Amino acid sequence: MSADAVRDHLAAFGLSTKQIDAYLAVLRAGAATTGEVSRAADVSQGYVYDLATALAERGLVTIDETASPTVIRARPPEEALGTLTARLESLEAGVETLYTAPDDDGPAVEVVHSRATVRRRIERALADAGREAFLVVPEPELSHLEDALVAARERGVFVYLLAVAPLSGDVVDWPAVADVVRTWDVAPPVTAVVDERTGVFGAHGILAGRHGHEYALSFAQRAVASGFFGNAVANFWPMGERRHVAEPDDLPVTYDHLRTAATNAALHRGMDRDLLADVTLAAIDSDDQRHYERVPVVAVRQHLVGEPTNDFPMENSLVFETPDGRVAAGNAGGGIGPFYEGYGARSVTLYRG
Repeated sequence: MSADAVRDHLAAFGLSTKQIDAYLAVLRAGAATTGEVSRAADVSQGYVYDLATALAERGLVTIDETASPTVIRARPPEEALGTLTARLESLEAGVETLYTAPDDDGPAVEVVHSRATVRRRIERALADAGREAFLVVPEPELSHLEDALVAARERGVFVYLLAVAPLSGDVVDWPAVADVVRTWDVAPPVTAVVDERTGVFGAHGILAGRHGHEYALSFAQRAVASGFFGNAVANFWPMGERRHVAEPDDLPVTYDHLRTAATNAALHRGMDRDLLADVTLAAIDSDDQRHYERVPVVAVRQHLVGEPTNDFPMENSLVFETPDGRVAAGNAGGGIGPFYEGYGARSVTLYRG
């Protein structure tokens, strides 16, 4: 980056022209006396003390008055920039608390460069979640998302979590933050898809390590969510190592989201339990609707828990033995709808058989 570009960025942080001149003089020298800064910035030596004090208050330099003459030292870039970043994130948090969304929905996809903003977008999506969250995030990020995840699960949101590198080895309370957890010591893109509609997708570095030029996409559109969800489920989720799976729901339970029903059904069938279901189905290519009561669940097609039983990565369906023959049903009533099965399940009540 050129010196002119550095000057522009420093000005954006509120430094005056002379403060920038003085700071650049100290940066280039590493340490400079007040006289050297005076000559480089073309200001009186007395004014240098005012400039140095202002820079020190911003965390950019330190002043050594024990030396004679007084020496001004540049703080290491990671410390100095960390101070600026902390202030910027604090400002952003304050602005977020005052922000009222306009009436229009705004763009369906938005480019986000700030780590703090990506974090808050995920937290906001989790706070608004009604039924499901699917996340691929670096494990250390859980310290920031834990409260939002715990609160979502307490509301009944089903959480799938793939915690990825860097894996710290610290003890994580997996049951508190997710229903199904896998870990993978690799650095895939950050992915968060909530209620099959909102979330973020971006470079791994946006939430891990020292943030550079990485960015993420924040989205609020089902078609976009479907693409990112499918990518994560097909390419990342199968690579993870199982860390935690919650006990299946005590039956009977009524579900309005087929994937949650399928995951719980898979867990029950993995315990050699037969299942029956009341189910309301809607055909995907006609107005045909059907309702069956206490029909056997003869197959579960999925790969999010247990042994995979699906034919393709996004397949999540239940197969029922009905008086009209076997019927496979995917999700219906919002979210990612069925495109392989003949029917979507608007409601499923599972019982022990």
